[in-house]
Amino acid sequence: MLIYNPASGRQRGQREAKVSTAVSILRSSGIQAESCATTHAGSAVDQARQAAEAGYDTIIACGGDGTVNEVLNGLMRTSADATLGVIPLGSGNLLATDLLLPSNPEAAVKALLRYQPRRLSPGVIRYQDRKGQRERFFIVAAGVGSDAELMYQTAKGSKERYGIYAYFLEMYRMALNGKFSMFRVEWLDENGVRHHDKATLVMAIRAKRFPGLLKRVRLGSELARNDYRLMVFRTDKVRHFLNFFLSVASGLNWTVPQVGLPFSTWFRCTPLEAQAPESIHSEADGEILGTLPVEVGMDQRTFKLLMPENS
Repeated sequence: MLIYNPASGRQRGQREAKVSTAVSILRSSGIQAESCATTHAGSAVDQARQAAEAGYDTIIACGGDGTVNEVLNGLMRTSADATLGVIPLGSGNLLATDLLLPSNPEAAVKALLRYQPRRLSPGVIRYQDRKGQRERFFIVAAGVGSDAELMYQTAKGSKERYGIYAYFLEMYRMALNGKFSMFRVEWLDENGVRHHDKATLVMAIRAKRFPGLLKRVRLGSELARNDYRLMVFRTDKVRHFLNFFLSVASGLNWTVPQVGLPFSTWFRCTPLEAQAPESIHSEADGEILGTLPVEVGMDQRTFKLLMPENS
């Protein structure tokens, strides 16, 4: 089953045709394939769950990281053991880049025919919204603070027009405005030692490869590790953010003392005294979620992801 969002991303008018072509390629390879369009925000969660329970053994998310995230959350809400696949049709396509999938949908679906399912543990983020505490699974990344604020402020129209570079434009605008808000964070390092600090950004990264201007970034993170690289920005100074960005974007990876990079499987963010919890946002796989308090970890359950055979 191929699930796609007909109303998001660039070149949306060609979306249905690209999905139809992908279905045709699968059928010509002897695979029974169908497609369905999402009907509203979040509908891919139920559609993925229903498809898996109906007997589809592979659910392919045709879109960006947001569509992939919804399909993952659908698969995590059923006992049916379907595999998740990706055809990149979104703005950022972080997971697709990490999986070495071509940006061309026809080439991507042909690559998927050679990929193999691999079991991974998903990340899980718990946060607050108007309905109380919520839980969401993620694959590539989850963040709290200025990272989520960046996504919260990036206009949808700008994102659809400029793709991932819309975030760089918003990052520049935020940098001109000066400081970022700090909050409390505690985390466990890979040795199980608990740490406490204040930060303006805490981000759990699982991707190994990044698209566009970030293709030189090498953090040591990897999906197969079943943990994440934790980025802890213990600073509210713009110059430290810019210093770290230049470090990773250049591939030189010099040390920035104000930024910690431990491996971890758990962290928790809470507000400072007299700080409004709703002033600090969170995100997962590029989708804005809720506010503090936020807890991020690795789930004990697993899901299957189509990945290159030698990964």
